[in-house]
Amino acid sequence: MTDIQLILIYLVTINVATFFTYGIDKWKAASKRELSQTRLESAEHKQFRSKTKAKKSLWRIRETALLGLAVLGGSIGAWLGMKVWHHKTMLKKFKYGIPLILIAQIVLLLLVSCKSQQTVTLSPSIQGQQVDQEHSPHVFLVMYDAEVGKEPLQKAIKAYKCEVIYDYKIIHGMALKKPENKTLEETMHYFRGVKGVLSVEYDRINHLVEPVRPRLETK
Repeated sequence: MTDIQLILIYLVTINVATFFTYGIDKWKAASKRELSQTRLESAEHKQFRSKTKAKKSLWRIRETALLGLAVLGGSIGAWLGMKVWHHKTMLKKFKYGIPLILIAQIVLLLLVSCKSQQTVTLSPSIQGQQVDQEHSPHVFLVMYDAEVGKEPLQKAIKAYKCEVIYDYKIIHGMALKKPENKTLEETMHYFRGVKGVLSVEYDRINHLVEPVRPRLETK
């Protein structure tokens, strides 16, 4: 399960829970008003027992808890609960606070979403120059010290049974092909230890993402 799926499950759960929590508190408030309007029994012991039972059964959910559910991600459920249950609609902290929390969370969600999905958009001229680098599975490049010369390298080539693909005169390097019975990595590791060798690198292959097409001139 991905992180996005977990976040969606959490948001759905907390908003549904918040919506019904507002409904429960609304029902508790309505029940308390109805109880206060009923006539109290004349017997003193019955009156005391009725008040005690009312205090136990008609507990209310704190306003800080209702606002806290909205802050924790249940702002949509809180807003719907206020509208559907007609609850806390006259209190300023709910009337203006819940919409502000909802707007702030939407903005934050959009910022996080844009940041996570941000990709580098290249202009058409740059896209044509973008390359995907790979290397040859058989050929590698060896650079040697001009002062030492290439004699030690040539002896190593003969001893290791490599094939010279190209001898670069200007940059003092060679393109070599590995033996059939050796891997490219172990062959390159061998030549790194040859006297006078400065570097051993992969033979990179550059592929244009958008091939260069010849320009046709029409007269």
